[in-house]
Amino acid sequence: MRRFLSALAIFPGLISVTGAQLSHDAPWPLQTYQSSTIKTPLMEVTKIGQTEPGFLFISPSDIIRGDSHPAIYSDDGQLVWQGAKGNYTALQPQMLDGEPVIAYWEGFQGAGFGFGHITILNSSYDEIHRVTLSCKDQRFVTVYDPMELDSCIDLHESQFTENGTVLVTAVNVTQADLTSIGGQKDGWIQDGLIYEIDIKTNEILFRWSAYEHRNEAPMGYDWAPIGATGAGSGVNKTDPYGYPHLNSIYKYGNDYLLSSRYMCSIFFIAPNGSIIWHLHGRTGGDFNLGLDTNFCYQHDVRFMAQSPERVTLSMHNNDNTEFTGHTSLTTGLVLHVELQGSKDVTVESRMWDAAEPVYVESQGSYQVLKNGHALQGHGAIPKIEEYDENGIVVMRARFGYDNIVQSYRAYRYPWVGRPSTKPDAAACLSDEDGKIAVHVSWNGATDVVSWKVYSGSQLKQTATRNGFETTILVDGLSENDSVVVEAVGGVGDGTRSKSVTVGLSC
Repeated sequence: MRRFLSALAIFPGLISVTGAQLSHDAPWPLQTYQSSTIKTPLMEVTKIGQTEPGFLFISPSDIIRGDSHPAIYSDDGQLVWQGAKGNYTALQPQMLDGEPVIAYWEGFQGAGFGFGHITILNSSYDEIHRVTLSCKDQRFVTVYDPMELDSCIDLHESQFTENGTVLVTAVNVTQADLTSIGGQKDGWIQDGLIYEIDIKTNEILFRWSAYEHRNEAPMGYDWAPIGATGAGSGVNKTDPYGYPHLNSIYKYGNDYLLSSRYMCSIFFIAPNGSIIWHLHGRTGGDFNLGLDTNFCYQHDVRFMAQSPERVTLSMHNNDNTEFTGHTSLTTGLVLHVELQGSKDVTVESRMWDAAEPVYVESQGSYQVLKNGHALQGHGAIPKIEEYDENGIVVMRARFGYDNIVQSYRAYRYPWVGRPSTKPDAAACLSDEDGKIAVHVSWNGATDVVSWKVYSGSQLKQTATRNGFETTILVDGLSENDSVVVEAVGGVGDGTRSKSVTVGLSC
């Protein structure tokens, strides 16, 4: 077994205590700009080593401010793109028809689940598809009844397949006999369902219900006491017991790998809905748990390798919930599972940041990168870590205070933004010898090299792009002069901003 950890210096500029929440006396700072109305959480990044190429994709949500946006950042902490304000999760860059796209969930969010749709954007950040699941056609009952909702896709998953389909979760509130787990006979549950849906036609190609398969996956697998905070009391349809809490799906061949948070279980499901095998993080299920292989309340489970004899699983192992408290160290966990013979489960690696450990009670992701690297996002703890092939932390990034700012998942992905908008500019008097400060940004552009400032037909200044917003000090301009800024380099080469007038202030 390899046990990975890092004992590098605590993240600079932040007050932290091992095992404790990050302390704070004021809201997390926002980055603001002169040329744009965008406000985004300040991303503090420390790079200790070489990271893999690509941008960071998150969907930061500020509980106090009530702000939520899909967003892309660069490794230096600079914003690259911010989408419209809304209620987002399951943000994921993916490939569709050979082209990179962004997919995310948007909708109404309840206590740990939601009802909404999957939006898909192209590299110009234009919506090209919207995947929906008809609540009426599927006869869904929601905690918002009698309010009618157009789509009942849950907030947890938006995973594409190679066949132009998307895997999603759903929650249907239904009555169930809960006496076997200490509840009432006429109780209410959140039935967890998964669907495979054609992205372009919205045709349902696969459906699976946890409750309908309760003979193979009984409620007794759960590790969430009925009535526990976050799990639901089960006494009525507005507080249903959420025993399965399905949170990730991946398709391998014709079969489906499914993670159930509150059942601490991983299921491998055949196309006919039967369970091929079951791995339980506390009891083992169909397998024999080895040393340090326990897990529970996990997120983002997927195969790193697969053969008829053995699979290698990766996951973000929270092992904490609202009702257990922050007692278990959160790790990235990679397990070998022998499908035949011994049926043993052994550890390949456990990754955590020993200098700044986290104890996460909800959400999270584990992404396998190239060259043995891995990226962890910690959900309710707004912290991202990248590890190298030796399990050493090579990057830390933080974008908020614990359990106040959060992002369900975090990804690193190569991306070329081709915004269909124009650059934004503002110009005003500066404090430096009467020069004019020209501010320019272009939301979503990734490869602008420099900017040219024009007044009329005259080129006034050229400056290297410097982050999301570049400030250029220009001589020979006065109040009320008109200014245009032009992008140099990249896919948007030559694109100009609208003309702006120099003012006393921006």
